Amino acid sequence: MVKRWDFDRRIKCSSFSVPGGAEEYYFAFINDEAISFEKAIAELCEKYKFVTGYLGLSEQTLLFSRLHVSDIINQKNLLAKSELFGHIGHGAISVIEQTPLTRDSVVLFSYHLRKGTGKFQKEILDNGSEPWRTGMVAKGDHYSMVWSSNQARAGHFDSQQQTELILKSFSALLGRYNLSVRKNLMRTWIFVRDIDNHYTGMVEARKDFFHSHGLCTESRFVASTGIEGRGTETRAIIRMDSLSIGNIEEEQIDTMDALKHLPRTMLYGVTFERGLRIRFGDRSHLAISGTASIDEEGNVAHEGDIEKQTHRTIDNAEALLRSQGATLYDMTYALCYLRNPKDYECVKEIVSARLPGNIPLLIVEASVCRPAWLFEMEGAGIIADTNPFPPFM
Repeated sequence: MVKRWDFDRRIKCSSFSVPGGAEEYYFAFINDEAISFEKAIAELCEKYKFVTGYLGLSEQTLLFSRLHVSDIINQKNLLAKSELFGHIGHGAISVIEQTPLTRDSVVLFSYHLRKGTGKFQKEILDNGSEPWRTGMVAKGDHYSMVWSSNQARAGHFDSQQQTELILKSFSALLGRYNLSVRKNLMRTWIFVRDIDNHYTGMVEARKDFFHSHGLCTESRFVASTGIEGRGTETRAIIRMDSLSIGNIEEEQIDTMDALKHLPRTMLYGVTFERGLRIRFGDRSHLAISGTASIDEEGNVAHEGDIEKQTHRTIDNAEALLRSQGATLYDMTYALCYLRNPKDYECVKEIVSARLPGNIPLLIVEASVCRPAWLFEMEGAGIIADTNPFPPFM
């Protein structure tokens, strides 16, 4: 089962392991005080070094980190020169402008994987003259994981065209490792600048691209979050992070549905799954897509009521987990997006009451893909599993 580590209110950690298997660690680091950006990243660095050292984690165990910042254009240079950036640069790094709704100017999410025995190799992807576009490949005895982050193409100021270029480039990246979008892509995070005006173009480009690569209603789509966010390039409307898994069979991937609570996304022309269950021989990963206050017919539930929308969103996520025999207590992290920062205290109270105590939790300002949706939540869970497939990594 998922274990939670009680450090303090500013450092949250959850982990999962089975005897003889890989250990997974999820972290959320905040400062929760109004200090300068430079001081904030220095304090996050000290917290990061303390906790990873305490748990015996290292540069080799780090796979992915994401920094949510408040002003990416004016903060990126300080960040790139920081000690913290040097530490987390041993994995893929995502940096996105989504203002933290604590008093911080920056918060950090991080994922580590430790194997006690067997093969484990890492390779940082070389992006040449594009230092903000990062990625890494981790190879174990049975599987590989490919993380890519900050994928953007700042050409014409058109979300559909930019999405097409990003996905085409991403497909070529996977091809370098004998992977494909159809077989190996599991999860995407797509950040849209001014989402109220640019979401539709991204949706259309993704739909066409997925169809051309065999991802459709007859096969499956991927778990995904599509949300407001700004990257390091001012003309880049779209930014994408992703996770792909190599050497996985189609039989290991199940879609997660809870049709009495929320419909499949194709009902209203969008191409992602509510969630994916990825089965390994010793555990299952449960990837919960960005989920909002939607009813079983695809309509916005509780329009204008942040309290009821927050409860409905958590109800929907809980129903998706329940479809796989899991609960909210099997979640390893939760990331909450809030359109109106004035609603923070209300949302924090509800989320803190309903989600497990000490879960790695971040709440940031980001508009959801429909203007009437006030709140969205994503996350992941892990449950023990026994099946004929090879164990994780």
